[in-house]
Amino acid sequence: MNGRALVHSEQENVTSPQACSELNKEQGGFALLTVLLIVALVAILSGQLIYQQHLTLNRSTHMLHQAQSLAVAWGLEGWVKEGLKLDAQNNRYDHLQEMWAQPLVSIPFEGGEISGQLTDLQGRLNLNNVQVSDQAQRQRWQEVINRWAELIGLESPPAEVLTDWVDADEERLPGGAESDSYLLMQPPYRAANQPLVMLEELKNLQGLQQIEYDVWLALKQTAATLPTVTAVNVNTADKTVLMSLIEWMNESIAQAWIEWRKQQPAESIETFRTFVQQQTGMEAEAVAEAFPDWLISISSEYFLLSGRIDFGESKQGVSAIFYRPDQKTVQLVQRWLSVAETP
Repeated sequence: MNGRALVHSEQENVTSPQACSELNKEQGGFALLTVLLIVALVAILSGQLIYQQHLTLNRSTHMLHQAQSLAVAWGLEGWVKEGLKLDAQNNRYDHLQEMWAQPLVSIPFEGGEISGQLTDLQGRLNLNNVQVSDQAQRQRWQEVINRWAELIGLESPPAEVLTDWVDADEERLPGGAESDSYLLMQPPYRAANQPLVMLEELKNLQGLQQIEYDVWLALKQTAATLPTVTAVNVNTADKTVLMSLIEWMNESIAQAWIEWRKQQPAESIETFRTFVQQQTGMEAEAVAEAFPDWLISISSEYFLLSGRIDFGESKQGVSAIFYRPDQKTVQLVQRWLSVAETP
């Protein structure tokens, strides 16, 4: 009895060859899946490390190129300052045939190229002129701004709204708006009660929140926001700005002056007044009253630099406003950087 049990027990403990084969296959399959999983994880980690390294190298390269392009931009600003000083020493008036007004075509340098354009901002209408303290002058500038607004296609006259925005008080003009109006908007905000810094601020003013694209382009080409009250330089102003100065200045007179100044820019305000007198047949006193000394000029103090520097991976745009109060001084008033636009 015990012998039979022992034989039977030994037979039960012996696994058949077929069962062993199946067991080995299962273990081999599990090992293969483990190996494949490890290989996949290693591949993923390696790919991620390589990708991160690639991003780091690209980021470092771009930052290096951007730093170098900015260094070139600061050099461009310094060159502009010296050029404006030299121009003031050589000329008493500014016009569009001078060297500063010519575009700087692309100039290659090691690793990149640079280009730029200098613009006379007093050839545009300074919207901050409504902050002038003299009441008669302020009213005249308001009339000029409303005519300009109509010419470029703004739907409502903005002069009084603009005056309320830049003046220091909270007293509403008849057609203006103060903080009590803006606090009802969503989100609410207050009137600045200080001069405009950038043209984009106009979109905060009542009635100007929605400006059509073509009107906005015309606005940017003909208006400026300068920190002081400035006269319009008749040697550089475009037709729209010239026509805004007085109600009877029509397109034919403005265009005639633009063609005339190409050959003979005004060396004095009297030169421009004499031209207008000849074109209109008006008396000299009437022309002088229409164009007082504080309204027009033949020289400028504010200039806008629009530059582009391409260096390696960096395409840097730089804009800067310069103030030239005399022959020896040129100050940087404002600077802003951007991604250079593709021409």
